[in-house]
Amino acid sequence: MSNYDLFEPYPITPAKITRLAGYGSVNYQVEDLAGQTYLFKHHTDPDSFKRIEAENKIMAHLSAQLPIEVSSPTYDDPLITYPDRSFSRMLCFINGVFLKDVQATPELSFNFGKVIALSHQSLDSYRDVEIEAYDHKWNLMNCLDSVEDMDLISDPSQRKIVSYFLEQFKQVCSDPLRKLPKKIIHNDLNDWNVLVSGNEIKGIIDFGDLCYAPRICDVAIAMAYLLLDTPSPLTRAVALIEGYLSIQKLDEKEIDLLYYLIAARLCVSVISSNKERSQGNAEDYIFVTENKAWALLSKWLEINPILFRNRLTKSFAPERLNLTPALILKRKKHLSSVLSLSYDDPIHMTSAAFQYMYAANGDTYLDAYNNIPHVGHCHPDITQAAAKQINKLNTNTRYLYEALMGYSERLLNYFPDALDKVIFVNSGSEAADLAIRMAQNFTSNKHLLVLADGYHGHTRMGIDISAYKFDGKGGSGANDNITVLPLPKMYHGTHSSGEDYALEAIAIIEDLLAKDITPAAFIAEPISGCGGQVPLAGGYLQTLYPYLKEQGIVCISDEVQVGFGRMGTVFWGYELYDIVPDLVVLGKPMGNGHPIGGVVSTLALSESFDNGMEFFSSFGGNPVSMQIAHAVLDVIERENLQAHASKVGSYFDECAKNLVPDYPQIGDVRNQGLFLGLELVHPITLAPATAYASKIKNELKRRLILTGTDGPRDNVLKLKPPLCFTIQNVDQFFEAFERTLKQTPL
Repeated sequence: MSNYDLFEPYPITPAKITRLAGYGSVNYQVEDLAGQTYLFKHHTDPDSFKRIEAENKIMAHLSAQLPIEVSSPTYDDPLITYPDRSFSRMLCFINGVFLKDVQATPELSFNFGKVIALSHQSLDSYRDVEIEAYDHKWNLMNCLDSVEDMDLISDPSQRKIVSYFLEQFKQVCSDPLRKLPKKIIHNDLNDWNVLVSGNEIKGIIDFGDLCYAPRICDVAIAMAYLLLDTPSPLTRAVALIEGYLSIQKLDEKEIDLLYYLIAARLCVSVISSNKERSQGNAEDYIFVTENKAWALLSKWLEINPILFRNRLTKSFAPERLNLTPALILKRKKHLSSVLSLSYDDPIHMTSAAFQYMYAANGDTYLDAYNNIPHVGHCHPDITQAAAKQINKLNTNTRYLYEALMGYSERLLNYFPDALDKVIFVNSGSEAADLAIRMAQNFTSNKHLLVLADGYHGHTRMGIDISAYKFDGKGGSGANDNITVLPLPKMYHGTHSSGEDYALEAIAIIEDLLAKDITPAAFIAEPISGCGGQVPLAGGYLQTLYPYLKEQGIVCISDEVQVGFGRMGTVFWGYELYDIVPDLVVLGKPMGNGHPIGGVVSTLALSESFDNGMEFFSSFGGNPVSMQIAHAVLDVIERENLQAHASKVGSYFDECAKNLVPDYPQIGDVRNQGLFLGLELVHPITLAPATAYASKIKNELKRRLILTGTDGPRDNVLKLKPPLCFTIQNVDQFFEAFERTLKQTPL
């Protein structure tokens, strides 16, 4: 059937026919000899006849109700059928500028909100069984159906964002959305379906996605597209809501869902684009908003859901109660004062996503400090693994289950063959304690070698082997069975090489041996975290380890802070020095913050520990912990986070060193992968600038960036962000850091 045959039933003579993009029908722009322009739609699916008929009626209804143009039927007989059971309709063609082609001003956004409210008002009592029964993927209530196609997104860093927001939709929106009243809504007020004239809405087209859903879904969809490609999405969002509220009220419960509904619509859109691409569909119109949608999803992570809600409800709802002062009072009342808070002005956190943390006052913090959420706060792969396993089985290692065996084998594949046994516990502190116990049992000796400023946990044994603790405030010095070796540091150090530090350590040990004291073990971090992010001087461990092993002294590497790819160029910190320890201590980054730790050992140490006294941890190695740990390795591998840490860490190092000539208070830049330290000193005396470092940390917090300070004089700005930290995040940090340096006097 030719195009002109299709038009034969209509009382027009086409002069020009132009094929238009679209789905669900074949569309044409038709100009007749009289100069009139129409939109012609040819439908090849006869089963959609009744729905299209219902759609036509709604369009005609809205055309009569709204003060704008609506694409609606132009003839009394709106549907024409053909012998092959296909059918067509002729709609009025609305000339104008698409919303996508303008920068939406606050006034235009306000007027858009008014039109949406007027359309809802005109359909308040409108019912149609065909539309109410029509269910499809673009109905936001069905957005979780798209999860099954999420793997079609090839970029894992993009896929995790979609997974996160759909998981948030599931947790936050699913139940409340079902309880809201439903109505017929346009459901696709995107920037290609809205025409404007100046700051006015001129018309609305394309009612093909009509559905029966809560009205807030319509607002969310319109807003999702209105906010594309703008540096100030909140300004447009507020204007649209104010326009809507000028016609109809919204409930706070509806506004509370809006942040997540907007993200959900963007997620469905990008999933759909990737699915079409996987099926070989190359039509340009399918992908026109994809890049902009990805950009907005990334920006959405930077917007605190509470800030979004507060800005939108400011004009019609009372300010919600600030609970932070009450929480501080309760904390003082119920918790021991030994538990400290970060920052002079504490932060009340409510949620987090990857490298962002959201505070109760609406602030979004860039987390440059928390290494425990190793692959990112609330990573959906981790939370889903936990939920799935905890609903299935959680028990202990006295039973057989695949998760324990599978993860043990997988973890040990990251180690050399000599390290082939593992015991799981619940924290790095417990793991360090266990490692010392295994070493003392193996050697039948009690004496221990530790590094100055080292930290290995909060247990009794952890404190005993942590000079950072026993030589710090409240400490009582080293126990008799502890020997502290100098920290082999190059900045303000006592030696010029790692070999010299090692020779000094060997001399100290030789003195112990002469006194008939043989140490059981030497424990050290490959980079001293609490010592101020200090890398052990090159040549130190390479010289010291062989000597220790000759003397039968067990070598323990504490990888709690530096392991699992954080170093960038290597997976474990000890690999930086081309050595192999006898015991390796692992901690909570293994579980992305879930309480898990472990000790990896040689066969000899493991067999020696099996001396008849059973070792048992109620929760160590439980199936939930194991599946979470599995998921962490999955993310590290899939998102290539070790290489990412190397790339971003190198960029950080370059940016930091570029500042040093202009800011002599930066005494030393220490960086390996995403384990970073900036030592702050007085420029003339080079004395530790402790108070200044505290000011810098608190000022960065005021600028919404989380850092910490550490080192024996607490003058090292310490950064160890989640491994998803980006180049853009580094730029954000240094922009704030340099401004802070300029404005903060020593």
